[in-house]
Amino acid sequence: MRRLRVSVLGPVRAWNGEVEIDLGPARRRALFAMLAANANRPVTRAELIRALWGESAPSAAAGNIYTYVSGLRRVLGPAGGLLRSGRAGYTLRLEPGALDADRFETLCEAAGAQAGAGRPGPAVALLDEALALWRGEAYANVTGLFADLDRHRLAELRIAAAERRARLVLAGGGDDTLIADLTALVRDHPLHEPFHELLMRALHRAGRGTEALDVFHAARRVLVDELGVEPGPALRELQGRILAEPAPPVPVAPAAVVAPAVPRRGRLVGRDAELALLRDLLDAVGEGRSAIVWIEGEPGIGKSALLDAALHEARARGHRVARGSAEELSSRIPLHVMRRALRLEDAPHDDPASAVDRVLDHVRGLTATGPLVLAVDHLQWADEVSLLAWERLAALTRWLPLLLVATARPEPGRRDLARVRRGVSTRDGHLIRLTPLPPSDIEQIFGRTVGVPPGATLRSLAPLAAGNPLYARELVSGLVAEDGVRVVDGLAEVDARADDMPRALLDTVRASLDHLSPGARESLRYAALLGDEFAVAEVAAVTGRSPFDLMAELEEAVAADVLVDAGSELAFRQPVLRRALAGSIPAALRPTLHRHAAQALADDGGAVTRVADHLLAGPPEVDEWLVGWLVAHGAELSRRAPEAARELVRRALAGHRLPPAQRATLTALRDRLDR
Repeated sequence: MRRLRVSVLGPVRAWNGEVEIDLGPARRRALFAMLAANANRPVTRAELIRALWGESAPSAAAGNIYTYVSGLRRVLGPAGGLLRSGRAGYTLRLEPGALDADRFETLCEAAGAQAGAGRPGPAVALLDEALALWRGEAYANVTGLFADLDRHRLAELRIAAAERRARLVLAGGGDDTLIADLTALVRDHPLHEPFHELLMRALHRAGRGTEALDVFHAARRVLVDELGVEPGPALRELQGRILAEPAPPVPVAPAAVVAPAVPRRGRLVGRDAELALLRDLLDAVGEGRSAIVWIEGEPGIGKSALLDAALHEARARGHRVARGSAEELSSRIPLHVMRRALRLEDAPHDDPASAVDRVLDHVRGLTATGPLVLAVDHLQWADEVSLLAWERLAALTRWLPLLLVATARPEPGRRDLARVRRGVSTRDGHLIRLTPLPPSDIEQIFGRTVGVPPGATLRSLAPLAAGNPLYARELVSGLVAEDGVRVVDGLAEVDARADDMPRALLDTVRASLDHLSPGARESLRYAALLGDEFAVAEVAAVTGRSPFDLMAELEEAVAADVLVDAGSELAFRQPVLRRALAGSIPAALRPTLHRHAAQALADDGGAVTRVADHLLAGPPEVDEWLVGWLVAHGAELSRRAPEAARELVRRALAGHRLPPAQRATLTALRDRLDR
């Protein structure tokens, strides 16, 4: 018999060997999840009823439990014998380690033992293995009392494991990714004080004391605003120590400006024309002619990769290179990115005008001995003073051998950034807008990510990446992590199912929309339910808001290139954006929202096909409104979308006590459809 494996650290899923099992409707899946979480011990019928329905169990709950168990035995196939019934209740037999939540807890306990024995390296490795088991929120596609409670318990264990790992890494001197990891943890768990504390310690140890203090102030604002409390003793004590003690010394290279490490040559896919332009400008600055370059595009489109390739070329030519990267965390620190790019961290923090003058004087001194390439990555996160310095440096390019390069993504809400961008054009600079890559380039990225050339099934997934290199890498990495890629005759192949986009890809796409305002993101989530194209009036009908109120938020999304004008409607520029937004709505809530959308669109005079699409995506239960709408519009729907009409009529006739007249109308409609 093939081994039964179960995953609850994300959507609830199960496999019989390598074959995934369709666990069926939500409540049957929830029952299976509870049996799996209590594997190898009986779970009574009363416990199952309470777990699935709480205190609102229907009179037929006991019979439903029997039906769910029978259905599970059927879909489990050869593993059906592992689900046993007895006088004490139902028992699901699982082998040790077959449930990912059990493996997670076992690995965490083993990591604790290794740490207690003074072996931090193995402890971190075990925690990495444990945290890698997660595929999102636990029980992501399950609701009910048990799932809610166990989801909270497992989330607390996950936070504890991440905290322990960070402490072990920090105690060992830190690594290159610790600050980025802690920044993400602070963003995801803003009320968990220890993550703020660890990030402050990591920044201070890296010689970034100002940023560490900024983390304290950000933590205080969150705690006061959300909980009405001040930071605890650990945070306050650490703040005092940072204020009282100088930051640890940071090694400084003897040269005035040091170029950062860049990837090996040949790693950039596509962008040949853009890289050729940058090479020409590098040749020109070597001859004393200056230039300004603005590289823009959506998150993940390859701005930083193109910049890395250009800086590699600059170093190969012997040019002096300075590069800074603005960070969202440091966007409130005046001149932060410019100071770091030019190694001026130790300069006095005086008034902004004097600080900008000092930057300009330093650049004049550097260019006096030869050409300089000054690049700022992620300029959309730069503070206002850094933007002012960039503008004044742009003016200096008329007289200095200076190639000034910036990368930025669209930020509709930042007028100062838009002003700086316009200044590039007025000074005859170069605006490079990175557009989506063609499928052939995406397929090349697939091959590089997985390590072997992509086969036909993997190549067929190229449209899901929407031409975005980051999406392409996350798509393949997610499939590999989920054991969805196999090598056949030297080619990488997958089960190419369009509905099974890896969670890592969807999370990455959703993160790329974080720069939009909360109101715009919320409006887009409702719009995503309506399909790839939608009318503003439809969103207004679903949300209950006026079209006038919605327009500002949707126009923000258009300015950010998330939406495009599609004649009388708006459309998501990339289908993957819509799917990620729709996927951010809890799975249990989506059917209810679709049902609400159907009625709202119908009341607003929407097309019968759009109404039917939402009814089909809604709950399987049939109510009086649906029957009435189907009686009134069934004939029209049968002409426009016969398959949708057939399914809705079938549901109505099977699932509702109908008045004789309505039953006769729908029966006649069914008979016509079946001819």
